[in-house]
Amino acid sequence: MRHSAILDIGSSKVICMVVGGDTDGAIVLHGIGAAPYSGYRLGELPDKRALADAVGKALRTAASEARQRIREVCVGVPTPFLHVALNSGSAEVTSRDGRISAADIDLLLEDSLSSGEPEGLSLIHSTPANYVVDGTSIDGSPITLPAERLSATVSHCYVDEAYKAMVTSVLRVYGVEVDMFVSSALATAYFAIDEDKRNGSALLIDCGATHTDVNLIRDNALAGCESIGIGGEHFTSDLCYGLRLPEATAADIKRRYVFGLDYGDSSELVRIPGEGVFEVEHSLVQLIIESRAEELCELINDACVRLSAGDCPIWLMGGGLALMRGAGDFLAAKTGREVSITMPFMSRHSTLSYAAAFGLADFSLFRCGKQSALKSTGRRLRRSFDRHF
Repeated sequence: MRHSAILDIGSSKVICMVVGGDTDGAIVLHGIGAAPYSGYRLGELPDKRALADAVGKALRTAASEARQRIREVCVGVPTPFLHVALNSGSAEVTSRDGRISAADIDLLLEDSLSSGEPEGLSLIHSTPANYVVDGTSIDGSPITLPAERLSATVSHCYVDEAYKAMVTSVLRVYGVEVDMFVSSALATAYFAIDEDKRNGSALLIDCGATHTDVNLIRDNALAGCESIGIGGEHFTSDLCYGLRLPEATAADIKRRYVFGLDYGDSSELVRIPGEGVFEVEHSLVQLIIESRAEELCELINDACVRLSAGDCPIWLMGGGLALMRGAGDFLAAKTGREVSITMPFMSRHSTLSYAAAFGLADFSLFRCGKQSALKSTGRRLRRSFDRHF
């Protein structure tokens, strides 16, 4: 059984998992560590000391539970530190039998990278999509098809070099090396979104603690991404400010809120330590939460227009919004799209808050190897998601 370790760096917590792959393709969780920290905001790197403390705690807990030493990890790159470039590439088919081989796709990928890397970014993986064989578009893999020329659109994912350097430096303090950096959004999409939807177009929307990521998946590739500066913490802080509640009380009210419920004139009594008992009107809670949710939906709609997302369906992930009951129906009504809130069942920690971590585990175990191509060009490494094997 193959084992792997992953590190998911979120906006409010760090998760480390030690996982194995069962013979039936299931993920076996051997050890897990989760540590809260101060996180990051859009456009800003995490505080290095806070990140280092959280990473160390997560690593130690996961290693202790798994009874294994962690020497290297697959690290997820959050959307705020990711850049996607869509380039065209083409290549003459060079095989002796005139059929497309993996070597021809290598040449196509090289051609799509002829413009070089953007400044301040490092390539982490490339995904060919929309194959055209001798002028004819095809679905699926072109391998073994007879052809003279092959072309495709290639999605290149780049990591911010400052983020990469910080994470690499932090891990080396604990004697851990980075095996690879992977787009958390694309790994989550492969794990959570139905294959037939990924073959077409789908939106992965991940609402975390401090921000919401909008990721367009098209033909199994990441076609574009944006981050919005609203997350679950904003709902909580709105309740704190609007109702003059302490954070813990506001967070509890937010967790119990149900979108679309007719609260009427109902209210509840809440006890605030040191201050006594207060009455909270549910209509005010509804006004505060749904005002912020409507703002978020408007920003999501704007992002979808910029990403040319059409009318493709949404997969809602993350603990900032998806865990609130009725959130899917609310989002569907405000965006006019089909919304799914689901992920494959896991025997432990089967919650949307851990979807990105399990997505990284799924990639490191099952999508890096015979189903993916590890290619080296000079000093550059890149991994191509399973598009042609």
